[in-house]
Amino acid sequence: MTVLRTLATVASLLFCLLAVPSLAHAAPGASGSISTKNGAKGSSNGGGFEWPELVYGGNAISAQLPLQFGILGYLPKARFAFQYDRQIRRSHWAHVGVALVFDRADWENFRMDACGLSQQGACGKGGVVGVDVFGGYTYKFFLQDRPWLVPFLRGSVGWSMFALPKVRGDDSNRQQSRTRSWTLNLKPGGGVRVFLFSEFGVGADINLPIGFLIHRDVPEGGSAGSSGEFLLGIEVLPLVAEYRF
Repeated sequence: MTVLRTLATVASLLFCLLAVPSLAHAAPGASGSISTKNGAKGSSNGGGFEWPELVYGGNAISAQLPLQFGILGYLPKARFAFQYDRQIRRSHWAHVGVALVFDRADWENFRMDACGLSQQGACGKGGVVGVDVFGGYTYKFFLQDRPWLVPFLRGSVGWSMFALPKVRGDDSNRQQSRTRSWTLNLKPGGGVRVFLFSEFGVGADINLPIGFLIHRDVPEGGSAGSSGEFLLGIEVLPLVAEYRF
C-alpha cells in the first residue's frame, strides 16, 4: 500500500506540473525552434506568468532527491543524486550521474529469512551507506508553444553497492550474516521540467531499477559466500533542480 500511495502522489505531482503551467496561457498562438547550439526557443501570447521563450541547451547539471524503494529486493531508502546531461543533437541527450544512498535498517528490512547470528548484541538496526553510479540516454520533448515545459523519457544502466550494518569494523562486528550487496540494473523512467528561467528549472522524475542483487553473506562459524535475487525498485524523485549552461 505504501508503494501504491507513493505512485499516486508522484503521478498527481507530475499531472500538476504539466497542467498548471498550461493554464497560464489561454488559447496561445506560437512559433518556435530547437537546436543543439541555441537551445529550445518559442514564442506565445497570453496572460499570466512570463515564462522564458528560450531554454538553454548544450549542458545541464541537476540535483535529484529524496528516496527509492525496493519492491522486490532491498534498496536503501534515502537517495541524493547529482547528474550531468550533455545534448548530443536537438532532443537527444546523454547523461551520467552519481548518488549517495543510505538508510537505517536491519535484517528484516533486508528481507532475510533470519538474522543468521546468535551472539549477544547482534541483529539490531544500523546504518546502511552506499553509492550508485549510472548513465544513459534521454529524449527531451520540445513543445513549440511552451519551450519552458520539458517532458522527457530516459533509459539508464546503473551499478550500486552498499554496506550493511555495521559499516565500520570487520566481519566479526556485523549485525547480521549479510555484510554488503551490489546491483546491476536497467532504469527506464521519465519526468518533467518546468523552466522558470532560461537556465533554471524544477521538476520530478520516476525511474524503475530492474536487474539483480548479489549479496555477500558470512554465516556464523562459516566462510563468506554469495547469493543473488531479482531486483525491481522505484526511484521517486519529486524534488529536482536543473541548471542549464
